[in-house]
Amino acid sequence: MSQEKNERTSSSPKPDFSPEVMERLFYWARDRVFGIVSKTPSPEVSELGDIGKTSVLGAFVSFKKRGRLRSCMGYMSEGVALGLALGSAARSATLDDPRFPPISGDELYDLDLEVWALGAMREMEERGESRLGAVNVGRDGLQIQGRGRRGLLLPSVPIEMNWDAKRFLDGLCDKAGLPRGAWKDDDVKLFVFEGVSFKKPFVWNVSKNPSLAKFISENARGEGTSSERWGGGAANRPSFSIAPELFRWSVPSLAPRAGAEIDDSRRTRRPAVAGAFYPASAREQNAMLERFDLENRVGDLAKSRVSGAMVPHAGWIYSGRLAAKTLASIEPPETVFVFAPKHRREGANFAVMPYGSWDFGAGRIESDSSLIEEFVRAVPSFHKDATAHRSEHSIEVTLPMLARYFPGVKVVGALIGASSKRELATLSDQFAAFLLERRERGLKDPLLLVSSDMNHYASEATTRIVDKMALDALETTNPEELYDVVRREGITMCGVLPAFFVLSTLKKLGEFNRATQIGRATSGESSGDYDRVVGYAGYVFN
Repeated sequence: MSQEKNERTSSSPKPDFSPEVMERLFYWARDRVFGIVSKTPSPEVSELGDIGKTSVLGAFVSFKKRGRLRSCMGYMSEGVALGLALGSAARSATLDDPRFPPISGDELYDLDLEVWALGAMREMEERGESRLGAVNVGRDGLQIQGRGRRGLLLPSVPIEMNWDAKRFLDGLCDKAGLPRGAWKDDDVKLFVFEGVSFKKPFVWNVSKNPSLAKFISENARGEGTSSERWGGGAANRPSFSIAPELFRWSVPSLAPRAGAEIDDSRRTRRPAVAGAFYPASAREQNAMLERFDLENRVGDLAKSRVSGAMVPHAGWIYSGRLAAKTLASIEPPETVFVFAPKHRREGANFAVMPYGSWDFGAGRIESDSSLIEEFVRAVPSFHKDATAHRSEHSIEVTLPMLARYFPGVKVVGALIGASSKRELATLSDQFAAFLLERRERGLKDPLLLVSSDMNHYASEATTRIVDKMALDALETTNPEELYDVVRREGITMCGVLPAFFVLSTLKKLGEFNRATQIGRATSGESSGDYDRVVGYAGYVFN
C-alpha cells in the first residue's frame, strides 16, 4: 500500500460478502492456483461477474501444510477490483513467496487454503497507551508505519496465536522491525482494517473440478483415506495460522489507465524516509553533514579516481558518518549508478527508477534519463518501475550526500531483488558490454556504487568476526569469493547481490584490482546496544 493512501482513511468499506460468496472466491482462487501449478488454463476474472469488480482494499491468499505456514502473499491498493487483487495474490502465493519454493503439484493434497478480502482501513486516532483499548482483537487487522518501517498482520493472527491486544501490538512491531512498545509513540502511525475470509483444505469438495481431482490422484503423494482426500473427513482438518515472524505482503503496481500518457522524465520521486532515516529539513541535513565533515576531517582527505564504491544505507545516526567519509574521498563523477538491495516485495525484481529527479527533502538530484533508457535496453531484465522504489530507503539515504560531494551529478538508481549467482553473472556480462560500447563512443564511465549494510542483529563480537570474513573475501577482488563466503557462513549482508553484480561488472572491465577500506562501524557504537547490532563498511574499488 502506498504511503499516500496510508495518510487517510480508506474509501473501501469492509467487504460485505456472505459465506456463499466467499466460498465462490475460494473455488475461483483454488482453480487459479491449480492452473498455475498444472500449466493449464486458469479461470478468468470475468468468471467472477460483478463480485470480481467489487472495490476493495486488497486480498490475500495463504497456504498451510500440515500445520505449518507454506506461503502467504497479498495485493493491496486502495480501490482495487477484487478479481485483480485476488488473482495477483493467488499467483504470488503460488510462485513468488521469497521464503519458500513454488507450490508443486505433488503437495496440493496436503495444503490448506485461505482467501481474504480486506477493507475499511482507517488511521487510529488514539495516542499512547490509549491505543491498547482501541484494538478489537478478532475483528481488527493492524498495520504500523513509522521510522522507515512498515508491517501488517491480518485479523486472524491474534486469535490463532492466542494473543491479547498488547501482544498483538508488540507482534506488529516485531513484524515491522521496530522495538516492542513503539506502537505507543507519536511518530509511529497505526492503521486498523477489517476483512472477511474463507478457509478449507485445498481438496475440499474437489469434485467441483474434475480436472483437479484427476491431477491430484495422479500426482499427490500424501497419506490418508480417499474420503479424507476428496472432502469428507478432510473438511474437519485444522486450518492454518499465520506466524507473524514469517508474514510478508506485497503491493504490486496497477497498470495505468488505457490511454494514459505519463512522461516519467517530468516526474519526481518523493522522499519516503526523510525525517526517519535522515533529517527532513535542509537546515538539519546540512548541520549533520557538516558535523560528519568535521569528524571525518574532510578537508584533509585526498580525493581519488575510482571505478566503484560501497557505502552503508542505515539511518544517518548509525552509518551516515562512514558513508559520508567514503563518498567524500572520491573524485566527483558526472554520473553515478546506485545498485541497492530490494527490501520490499512490491514492484519489479530488477527495478530502475524512471522518474526524472529524486527529492530528498532539502533539495533534488537529477536522474540521467537518457542513460536509463540505454541501460534497460542493454540489460533487459531491468525494468523501469517506480513502485519498487516508492518506499525503499536503500538509495534515498545516500542522495543528500551524493548531491553534497558530487555537485551536479546525475543518478541512475536500480534495485536488485532475489536472484541467483548465475543470473547475476549473465546480467553483469550484458552491463559490461554496454559500458565498453559507451567507451568506444568516447563516453566516460559512470561510478558504480553499491549500497549495502553488513551483518544484521548479532552481538558486537560476532558481527565483527563475520563481517571480517566477508570483507576479507571482498579484498581478494574475486566477486565469487565474496558471494560464496556470505552464503556459506550465513552472513546477512543485505547488499551481497548488488555487490556481486557490480564487482563482476567491474572485473570484466578490468576496473576491480583493489578494494580499499575507508572504514568499518557497527550500530552499537551509536546506540550503546552491543547485543544486537548491524555492521557497516565503506570501500572504494579501482
